Amino acid sequence: MEGVTAFSGHEAAASLIRWWRDAGVDTLVDDEPRDWLATSNPLPTGERVGESDAGRGAESARRVSAPLPGRSAAVPLPGGERVELPADLTAFVAWMRESADVPEARWGRTRLLPAGNAQADLMILIDAPDRGDAETGTLLSGSLGALFDKMLGAIGRDRSSIWLASFATVRPVGRVPEDALKRLTAIARHHIGLVAPKRLLIMGDLPSRALLGTEVMQARGELRSLDHGNATVEAVATFHPRLLDERPAFKAQAWKDLQLLMKGL
Repeated sequence: MEGVTAFSGHEAAASLIRWWRDAGVDTLVDDEPRDWLATSNPLPTGERVGESDAGRGAESARRVSAPLPGRSAAVPLPGGERVELPADLTAFVAWMRESADVPEARWGRTRLLPAGNAQADLMILIDAPDRGDAETGTLLSGSLGALFDKMLGAIGRDRSSIWLASFATVRPVGRVPEDALKRLTAIARHHIGLVAPKRLLIMGDLPSRALLGTEVMQARGELRSLDHGNATVEAVATFHPRLLDERPAFKAQAWKDLQLLMKGL
């Protein structure tokens, strides 16, 4: 056939062997059998990050595996073991970064930690890092970050005057299993208790359902009282910048949520 190079049987075999060698298939990686697909098949029940507040289909998420400088992967604890959550915020953030006792220990190596002013009266909780955040090392980076910063500016705030955190520190692939959701909810409540903000802004369906018991569309429009263990905090639910970027028509409702959030602050 014109344009196709013909190989003899010997040449074809040699070419195939070189291909396998270059791919590393000739190298043993372990002496014991391993179920390579064990962690990549999500359970059929749970929550999916990026699910629309208006009922649209969930967007697929990719695994982020590039570690931040100085970060190492933690090995998940066996058998559902649990350790006591640190009672100090500084120790808690360090625990979030290094502990194996978090669902994210099975999801990827790069965990994006809370940032901002821990003494601020306003804490903002999103669902998880977005695409590209792991590479920048910043929650809500890129175009979504620009939109988020404009929202903050509209209420006279910036990132140095809030405490920004994510419900999960690693973006999950597919649905989050129910046991992981329960653990993440307990961790989030503990986190909120340590920060003890005057107001909490919840952005997105996943943290809204976990903490308020309903999705954003039903939760928004009023101040909600959230019990986080030792006390309560006034919470407002609104749309994630991801949805606002895709559906600008919701920005008017989000602005009303922000106005409600700032009353009394």
